[in-house]
Amino acid sequence: MAAVLLLGIDVGSTNCKAIVFDQYGQPVSVASLPTPTLHPCPGWAEYDPDALWQTVVRVIRQACAAVDPRQIQGVAVASMGEAGAPLDAQGRPTYQSIAWYDSRTTPQDRWWREQFVNDVIFSISGLSPLPIYGINKLMWLRDNQPEAYAKTATWLHIADYIAFKLCGVPATDYSLGSRTMVMDLVRRRWSLPLLERAGIRADLWPELMPSGVKLGEVSAAAATETGLAAGTCVGVGGHDHVCGAFAVGVSAGDVCLDSIGTAEAVFCTLEQLQLDERVRRTGCALGAHVARDKYYILDGLWTAGASIEWAKNLFAWPGDQGDRYAAMEAAAANAATGSMGVFFLPRLAAGERGGFVGLIGDADAGVMARAIYEGLAYEWRSCFESMVQPLALPIETIKVIGGGARCRLWLQIKANVLNRPLLVLDVAESVALGAALLAGIASGVYRDEAEAQQAVRHVEHLVTPDPARAAQYDRWYRNAYLHVAPALGALSQRIEQAIEG
Repeated sequence: MAAVLLLGIDVGSTNCKAIVFDQYGQPVSVASLPTPTLHPCPGWAEYDPDALWQTVVRVIRQACAAVDPRQIQGVAVASMGEAGAPLDAQGRPTYQSIAWYDSRTTPQDRWWREQFVNDVIFSISGLSPLPIYGINKLMWLRDNQPEAYAKTATWLHIADYIAFKLCGVPATDYSLGSRTMVMDLVRRRWSLPLLERAGIRADLWPELMPSGVKLGEVSAAAATETGLAAGTCVGVGGHDHVCGAFAVGVSAGDVCLDSIGTAEAVFCTLEQLQLDERVRRTGCALGAHVARDKYYILDGLWTAGASIEWAKNLFAWPGDQGDRYAAMEAAAANAATGSMGVFFLPRLAAGERGGFVGLIGDADAGVMARAIYEGLAYEWRSCFESMVQPLALPIETIKVIGGGARCRLWLQIKANVLNRPLLVLDVAESVALGAALLAGIASGVYRDEAEAQQAVRHVEHLVTPDPARAAQYDRWYRNAYLHVAPALGALSQRIEQAIEG
């Protein structure tokens, strides 16, 4: 009997990946290329949609070279959450795709904050204003590139754009729609009141669909480009963090996901949607899960893996890429627990300011590296507690996935800081796997979500806290770290004011 294969595509901030899985979730063929990113101005990051598509074409071709494409029953795409491609009526890009972390949309974010009381927006969208959300990209386009905006007929998230190039059907799923700040989360439709207030045309937004349903079929043109078989089912995918959660079974309310990539998520499933003021004050974001009729609450660190990457380059550790990570981890492991009282606030994204606090002359590169790992763990604990405690979420298990899950020192520090065991899953490509499982549901390989999740088996190991070090970290966290962010936040405002003159 011919093997049943599924293709998951993950278009991320750092890499574009195409991975062929068998029906049991085991990778058969993997291809990855760097995401082609442009930086036209300081603080700006964008993608040429055509270059992005060609990169995806190349990884699909590479992944399919090792298999018979006719055995691939379905394909689905996951991507970063807030970036999108503005397209004209013929499906051609009218402007570049603005990256989710690009800072140019700060004025648009400021407009929302001036126009609305935050709880109004939250009560509709589950989000409080931030520059990253999709609506701000379109508002920026309207305000700064009016000719491009006038030509734009639709705006598709990156995953939607790749799926559109594969099958010609423009649509978005609820999980990606949740990252625009203009989706009515209760009714699962675009919010006309918010769009009218923003002055953005309602016809720019594509049809909203649930994940894991059939969107269309690979067209003859896309088959010629990619090497996929024409007629292959294209399923509706979703937001990368949410697809990753689905892949490892985080679709019940007693499990929390720690997904460590360039950014790091704190992700919990909600059986019932809660949009009240108590939830808004947590600072968390709510959205629609790719699991049918479920929701999630999300917080996290924008620059987790990015902080490690920054430090790896800053301290010029010896060796090539992999060796430099290992050298940094080894130096941090040799430094004293608590980093000699040096604390690191890992807030390096555009619009934020982080920093080291408590530096002394004896603090070498190893101490500072350890302070970074500890600062990331402290920050994750802060996010986790601010989410779980007010909502009284009954979290029993914390599952860890992502590239950062390969760093044993980081995991051990985090388990100690949390004083909780961490269940680490050996799932190197959970986002692509989640997309592949959704493709399997859409194509009929699996009857439903439960069968898809049960078909997959993960290798896992437990990282347990050291009680003595957990007690030390708890003291440092409560007596010092929780005071670092407010102090630096006030100072950061003064710095920004000084820079602006």
